[in-house]
Amino acid sequence: MSPWFQYSTIKKVVHSQPWSVPLLGALFLDSFGSGLIMPFLVLFFLKTSGLSLEQVGQMLSISGLAGILAIPVCGMIVDRLGTKPAALASFLLRGIGTLGFLIFHNIWGVTIVATIVTWGQRAWPVANQSLISQLVPSENRTMWFGSSRSLRNFGNALGMLIGTGVIAVFNTPFAYETLVFIDAISFLIAAVLIAKIPLRNQPIIKKEQAPKKVWAIRFSYDSNLMRFLVAVAPITFMYVALAFTVPAFIKEISPDLSWISGVLFTVNSLAVLVLQIPLLFFTHRLSDLQKMIVGSAVLGLSYMIFLGSAFLGSVHLNFFVPLLFVGILLFSCGEQLFYPASATIVGEIGPAEKRGQSISSYQLLYGISNAIGPFIVAYLLTRNISLSWSFFAVLAFVSVFLQCMLLPNKNGQSRSREERISQ
Repeated sequence: MSPWFQYSTIKKVVHSQPWSVPLLGALFLDSFGSGLIMPFLVLFFLKTSGLSLEQVGQMLSISGLAGILAIPVCGMIVDRLGTKPAALASFLLRGIGTLGFLIFHNIWGVTIVATIVTWGQRAWPVANQSLISQLVPSENRTMWFGSSRSLRNFGNALGMLIGTGVIAVFNTPFAYETLVFIDAISFLIAAVLIAKIPLRNQPIIKKEQAPKKVWAIRFSYDSNLMRFLVAVAPITFMYVALAFTVPAFIKEISPDLSWISGVLFTVNSLAVLVLQIPLLFFTHRLSDLQKMIVGSAVLGLSYMIFLGSAFLGSVHLNFFVPLLFVGILLFSCGEQLFYPASATIVGEIGPAEKRGQSISSYQLLYGISNAIGPFIVAYLLTRNISLSWSFFAVLAFVSVFLQCMLLPNKNGQSRSREERISQ
């Protein structure tokens, strides 16, 4: 299948489906607002609240742990009320909570507000994956996941470019606060767009009903899902590496280079925008599980590059910045291969009536890693800068090994996705 055919398929869906424009608009606004502040969130807290790096790490970990509750709750909302209420709650929580960052500056006030924001953040991937899984035919989901990520990363890149320019020129507390305010407004407008998506309150399930005997199986004991979750758990720390470790790491090496975090985030977003579809096309002969394995290995290699930059940073600063860009490009490629494929697998691994629970269980891994990751990384960075990247590299290659254990044998090539994962 050529990329032009894939693009035309997506274009046809956008023009023919009434849900596509508000959904894509919400994705763009969500990503644009997030892009404004994402590279600078840690710096925002350090600049405006007076918290230390370890305190910021502790605050993010506390709010992350508290925010994990939103993942199973969102899964239940999706299964019982539908995807729209879950998506609306996600955007409203993030919009209102982000405004709270401008009001509260002590550690407990910031922690409470960050928890509200985290509830919305943890709920959105569950709601988003459920929306796409519900609205898009199974044969087009991987492509749609990749394409929607490209759109989101276009918004991220645009927001990051603007945010980086603002911080590079002004770098004042007011500049950070302005970016946070625009971020909050973008979430609230996105909520309005989500409300316009024509969906019934109850989830629509057609032609995917599982046999009656499946209803007797307890979801928590689904061996296929459990093996999959164990295999991918270590790699879910990748967004801690991107959102927390990169800006904190650069600040530790050279505070004068803090603005480069925004450039690296922009490169990451542009790489997803430009390379997502070509990568999916050139790997179309690989199964989704094989794409995940390759993506995880590339992520591990990117961590090794960042580790090398840590050794060179304090001695040869001229090599430090180029290695950062090589590392972020490899990270972007690994992320693009891993996430769409894993999202497709988890959306199909169980019966349709349990899709919300299945996806929420997968997103729970990201919630846990994003909760404990900042605390671990802040501790490692303050002890030895290179330890943080060693930590991520070990996790990535452990995940590669575990995912390889899920590969089917030669006699199982024609089996269903669920049967293959259980091998």
